[in-house]
Amino acid sequence: LAFALQHALHHGLDRIIVAIPYTSIIDQTAEVYRQILGNHAVLEHHSALDPTRWDEDVLDRQRLLSENWDAPLIVTTTVQLFESLFSNRPTRCRKLHNIARSVIVLDEVQTLPVELLDATLFALKELVEHYSCTVVLCTATQPALQRWKLPSITEIVSNPAQLYSQLKRVDYVRIPQPLTHAEVAQRMQAHPQCLVVLNARRDAIEVLNHLPKADSFHLSTLLCQYDRRRILDEVKRRLQADEPCWLVSTQVVEAGVDIDFPVAMRVFGPLDRVVQVAGRCNREGKLPQGTVYLFELQGSGMPRGTYRTASDQAGMILRQEKYDLHHPDTYTHYFEALFNKTATDAEKIMDDLCHFNFSTVGSKYRLIDEDTVSMVVFPNGGMAQAIVQQVQAIGMLTRPYWRQLQPYLVSLYRRDFEMARSNGLITECAGLFLWNGNYDSRYGIDLSALYADPADLVVQSVL
Repeated sequence: LAFALQHALHHGLDRIIVAIPYTSIIDQTAEVYRQILGNHAVLEHHSALDPTRWDEDVLDRQRLLSENWDAPLIVTTTVQLFESLFSNRPTRCRKLHNIARSVIVLDEVQTLPVELLDATLFALKELVEHYSCTVVLCTATQPALQRWKLPSITEIVSNPAQLYSQLKRVDYVRIPQPLTHAEVAQRMQAHPQCLVVLNARRDAIEVLNHLPKADSFHLSTLLCQYDRRRILDEVKRRLQADEPCWLVSTQVVEAGVDIDFPVAMRVFGPLDRVVQVAGRCNREGKLPQGTVYLFELQGSGMPRGTYRTASDQAGMILRQEKYDLHHPDTYTHYFEALFNKTATDAEKIMDDLCHFNFSTVGSKYRLIDEDTVSMVVFPNGGMAQAIVQQVQAIGMLTRPYWRQLQPYLVSLYRRDFEMARSNGLITECAGLFLWNGNYDSRYGIDLSALYADPADLVVQSVL
């Protein structure tokens, strides 16, 4: 933000747009910006905005400004920014003129989908070359984007390799032999406080079942946001109080979650994801060095597509006798190899752009798979039931009620949603889908009555 402010002042630019991939960290980022610049300078625009935080006058102003982004500082999601750029819908295009003459800060830029890189970077080049924009790409694992010939690339940090060395807070230790789920749990218990991150929800649940219930916790998209926040609060309390704490998680904990474990474990996965886990270990630098154990898991699950390709490429690096995750060149080589093995215009969007097929482009450019359905779950102590009753009373789902329900949603692929609904696990009420099956505040939704492996059916993305 400091760079963006100085740059905007120096070049007479109109506004700053900060795009973040995860709604889970937008709130805390926007709140810090408000403390610095004041409430009226900051527009927070994303689907998980909590309408209960402000009175109606402030909410009306937020809604109006969200239509055209007429504010000095916009904090939004990567999805909102890029899908608006490629959309042909008037409601989304209404704000595009105010993107011109902006500093656009893209946080965690390595999360941009590889399959959409050609179109995404084409849009960024257009903004820089023809609309007086400056784009800042922020990440600890900078993708190798040289092949796209982006204009005027400049390192803000004069010596990245030196900075990597100065900021080193963990040692990476590779465990040579593959571990079973029970052995992962056993190694965790060798430390009073330990985090493990796995690639699949079923693996997380299996490891969790080998840990004592009193001191172990689970995070994944099987749980609604309300329970994930509750669990994170308890984990943070235990870490600060130096109490026993073993956290088993999927990728939901990897970016932006402000926790500080002395020891972490990460199953082999995409190299940038591995480094994100290291950011949850010795985060505050209280120890001389934290320890991150890297391991392979026997019988592990793995998301398909680019995630699997990236994991295979990272595995080739991590199995080498010597590897250096504290040098930026490692990530340059990793991303170059990954981009060579992956279609960076998988949907052929560039062909549609060349032929001005904007409706087709708008339907193809999706950072998140839209073939999912969100349903309301009812955690113990949550407000979901009361909100649903209010929706039932008026007979329609309004935008404020929908936003209030965001913490109590879990998403399923449509085919799985339809099967669950046909078996009576889901009902519909005033435009809402309600989960009637088992929901546990430790494990999340339970689809075991329908599927042999329910954990694989929940949407991976938490954007």
